[in-house]
Amino acid sequence: MNPQERRLIGYAALAHGSAHIIEFTYPALLTRIEDDFGLRAVITGVLATVFGWAFGSSAIPSGFLTDRLGTRRVLIYAFGGSAVLAVLVGLAPNEWFLAAGLLGLGLFAGLYHPAGLSLMAQGVRQRGLALGWHGLAGNTGQAMAPGIAIGLAILFSWRAGFFFVGGLAALVALVMASIRLNVREGSEVMEQHPVERPAAGQARTRNEYLLPLLIVYGGFILGGTVYRGAITYLPKHLEDFVNKDFGGAFVTVALLMGAVGQLIGGTLSQRWRLERMAPVIGLLTIPALVLTAVAGGPLLVVLASAFIFLYFANQPVFTGLIADYSPPGAVGRSYGISFFAGFGIGSMGGVIAGALVDQWDTRAAFLGLTGFLVVSVLLSVLLWLITERRGRAGPALEAMAESVP
Repeated sequence: MNPQERRLIGYAALAHGSAHIIEFTYPALLTRIEDDFGLRAVITGVLATVFGWAFGSSAIPSGFLTDRLGTRRVLIYAFGGSAVLAVLVGLAPNEWFLAAGLLGLGLFAGLYHPAGLSLMAQGVRQRGLALGWHGLAGNTGQAMAPGIAIGLAILFSWRAGFFFVGGLAALVALVMASIRLNVREGSEVMEQHPVERPAAGQARTRNEYLLPLLIVYGGFILGGTVYRGAITYLPKHLEDFVNKDFGGAFVTVALLMGAVGQLIGGTLSQRWRLERMAPVIGLLTIPALVLTAVAGGPLLVVLASAFIFLYFANQPVFTGLIADYSPPGAVGRSYGISFFAGFGIGSMGGVIAGALVDQWDTRAAFLGLTGFLVVSVLLSVLLWLITERRGRAGPALEAMAESVP
């Protein structure tokens, strides 16, 4: 990588880590917020869904803004708005004000992902490795959030965690306002490389990539459902079955393994076909999630770490697939749709998991989420079969074309 590419990765890493500190602060403080406002688990799950839906929904306008305005301006809007809303969440006098604040915080923080991922996909030549480092920064931010938020809650109150988030977001907004992201010859608006004309016998129909892209979007919805439910209740799960007072802090250990998974997944995606990697990693993730649901004590921390590692190892794979199947000139919009699918529609995982916790316990929630993971793996197998079939058909079509006078 040249110095410019390394700078791009560095700025994106700072922003991505901060975005996930913002995202994970509420789950880390969920138990304390329940106690303060006297809320049931299903209500805190609804609040997580409100944030997650907003976090995903703003990804669509962010994709269009990124394609038109460029990454830097979108990042300034994202973190400047997040700074204000985080402070308002910290000042919430009741659950209704809290819900409104989380809605606004999610809308601003959700502007980040299409901008940051488009930057990595189009601004760095070794895309898989860049996405891996980008993902590592996000997971590191998630891993830091519980320790910071719970530490501030112990010293002061849960509100101090959101005041910290507001200050962090303001700092990132100031950094982004003071730099330039020169991606293509000094332009901050990223351009697509020209689309090569297909060779004889390889003419493409207009919608050739539509079905694979829809399958990947479906994988984002199901994976997002698992993500929102698991991330929301993993701190509580560890508090219930590892240690009541400090169990939530063990989430830091699990999420650090997620950071390693992102980097390894991104590195492997430079060497292996993404369509083959997705179902293999997904199949390994299923038993890890089941064992996370049923284990307890120190073993639970190990198994939760394994689940998080495998789940996030697949993230560079799926984000790379979006870039591969996106129409020319619409990478930002495609990432917007994918993150609306994952973080927006998939945010229902918070309500689903919360209802299961209310009816039974967190173990039931994690077992319930396994079903969504299984369907996601089936979709990735379908994508692999489709691409394998097309790969076999390609040489035959080329031979037929060459035989035509």
